[in-house]
Amino acid sequence: MATETPRAPDQTLADLYPEFLAALLAGDRRRCEALTDQCLGAQVPILALYQQLFQRALYQVGEEWQYNRISVGRERLATAIVEGLLNRLYPRVITPQRSGRRIIVGSVEGELHQVGAKMVCDVFEMHGWEAIYLGADTPTTELLRTVLDLRPDAVGLSLSVYFHLGALLTALARLRGAHPELPILIGGQGLRQIGPTLSDDRKVHYAADLDALERLVKRLPVTDPPPEGSAAHGQIRA
Repeated sequence: MATETPRAPDQTLADLYPEFLAALLAGDRRRCEALTDQCLGAQVPILALYQQLFQRALYQVGEEWQYNRISVGRERLATAIVEGLLNRLYPRVITPQRSGRRIIVGSVEGELHQVGAKMVCDVFEMHGWEAIYLGADTPTTELLRTVLDLRPDAVGLSLSVYFHLGALLTALARLRGAHPELPILIGGQGLRQIGPTLSDDRKVHYAADLDALERLVKRLPVTDPPPEGSAAHGQIRA
């Protein structure tokens, strides 16, 4: 009897994507979970699963809502399902080898989308970082206070809707003014057209997708926090 040749991970994702998207649009949480488990059983890497299944499907859902083909309630349900899948996969994300490094991630003021930012946190966790997510609609003042208190090795800012670009630029300016050497990562669907133009500063890094983010994580320099009581205490040296 002939043995069936195992499908490559990319082929598995391509084959299952239409069914996953249909289940997501229908609000069928259990079917989405089953298809995710099928991908894991086919040895699909977590990063590919995030990018080629979850993120791709949510972009399509967003487009359906934008053109009034689905309701905002249906769009939010799809987002909630994917967030549940991320939580379900989280134990697979954490690596026991910890780097001792920390990143703070937030969605800029007014930005209610948070799935992309959570995926960013997971990528850092895969590389042994402690990733702290401050949530959607992160007030810039609170972001600055948290950076001062926790002294991270990097900060990540997510922008899903271009309309909130002004909030991102404000946050960048205030972070750079308070912490001139702190590496800042920016990304999100709202930056797909202009992201590279915002990374002229050598300490501001634009990640167009999760693959680019993973490459960036490997390049980020190791930082040593300044000693307690020093003039630079509360700031980060890269």
